[in-house]
Amino acid sequence: MYTISEVARLTGITAFTLRYYEKIGILPNPVRRGEKRHGARFYSDQDLQFIRFIHGLKETGMSLEHIAAFAEDGCLLAPREEELDVRRTIEKRLSLLDLHTERLEREMERLAAVRAAAEEKRAFYTELLEKEMGSAGARSSVANHAAET
Repeated sequence: MYTISEVARLTGITAFTLRYYEKIGILPNPVRRGEKRHGARFYSDQDLQFIRFIHGLKETGMSLEHIAAFAEDGCLLAPREEELDVRRTIEKRLSLLDLHTERLEREMERLAAVRAAAEEKRAFYTELLEKEMGSAGARSSVANHAAET
């Protein structure tokens, strides 16, 4: 079991953000020790794995709304008291991941176009600089020759 500060250190997500994700339903309520509402939070290895995955989705630009929908049913592998429609949950998650993957593909295409334009500009300026250096070298050579005579 990990404390919230350990999870923050291991994931790079602040304790404030972890508590916020818990509050808006992205993360399930962790195990508490001590006073029920205010006791220290403890996270399992499964929780840690899920938090890392959720953080990865966020880092790739998935909206908190979609992350919350994805996480709504919690970890499918965790033992639970209530009945869960696993098929519906999996289909929902696949749909969200498909939407996100499509968005990432469009973003990658856009970035590739920007990169290509930047490379073209770099080639243009490199060529321009080489021409300028060649011209400056020729002018310098003429000036040196005139000074020597």
